[in-house]
Amino acid sequence: MVSFAALLSSVPQNCSSQVRDIFVASVVHTLHGIWLARNSLRFNNQTISLHSTKVRLQAAISFSGNISTGKCIASDGYILDVLSISPHNRRVSDLILVHWKAPSAPWIKVNTDGSLVGTHAACGGLFRDHRGSLLGAFACNIGLSTVFYAEIYGFLLALEYAAQHGWMNVWLESDSTSALLVFKNRSLVSILLRNRWHNACNKGIQVITSHIFREGNCCADLLANLGHSTQGTVWFSVLPQGLQTDFFLDRSGFPRSRVP
Repeated sequence: MVSFAALLSSVPQNCSSQVRDIFVASVVHTLHGIWLARNSLRFNNQTISLHSTKVRLQAAISFSGNISTGKCIASDGYILDVLSISPHNRRVSDLILVHWKAPSAPWIKVNTDGSLVGTHAACGGLFRDHRGSLLGAFACNIGLSTVFYAEIYGFLLALEYAAQHGWMNVWLESDSTSALLVFKNRSLVSILLRNRWHNACNKGIQVITSHIFREGNCCADLLANLGHSTQGTVWFSVLPQGLQTDFFLDRSGFPRSRVP
């Protein structure tokens, strides 16, 4: 039997927000239609025709798509036309400009990220000073794991490297709001990492955290992807190939556009 969670997991990850809402609405309304048909047969001894069920489903999905607050893209036209849903086009004013900001001295900012390819996890991060200059970077091949574990492992490596280099004022920034909660609730740290986490947090390092949208975390994202091709953990004292453009854009304060 297919679970409700499995049905929802079939929703495309790279579709527009309006189409994603339509997919979710389709799953919910279809299950509701099956439930109504079953109850009608069981309790009223009445059979609901397949045609009437389809008509009701299309009307419900169309209504849900039209009231969705999501936005569509040009390639969604066919789906929206078939379901009689009005497109919700994005406006320029909907765009969010995301900036990476250098810390104020004496803080050292480290941006980290986790990556998951299939069931294979990796993480990466880079340290920068108040001028936006590179102090060092790392990439790590974790192996079989989850993306949440990879995010936490990236935090752990950032704290350990900061302690090794004597950086006692660390501003840790990530695009994962759920992973950042470990700094408020240490019980969220995996039992496999808890001892190392406890030791890293007792090095006397002052830590502040912040969230940044993934569009502003490009360098850390590239390092996390690089981790999939490394052996263990690698430290870079020189900026790796492929990061120069994004690193320069961050340092110059160039914004990236985020589409809601």
